[in-house]
Amino acid sequence: MYFEAVFNPSETMDYNDDAKNLAGKKIAIQAGWIIKEGQFKGQECFYVPNSKIGWIPYCDLAELKPVPFVKWQEIHKSIGYSA
Repeated sequence: MYFEAVFNPSETMDYNDDAKNLAGKKIAIQAGWIIKEGQFKGQECFYVPNSKIGWIPYCDLAELKPVPFVKWQEIHKSIGYSA
């Protein structure tokens, strides 16, 4: 499933510079898995395909909602990635 959300990185995750540059922006993401350990245990995580951002816990996303693939592709390209 394809989603859009506003990325609000928390201070508790050690994000790379690529991720930090997306702070406050709408991003195109896909559902990942349930986190099994650590401070985010039990939360679903998401990821930006074809990026080096890594996984993003649910708590670092705002306005999360499913979107059609065409819209998802547009957002994904607008943040500098291709599907």
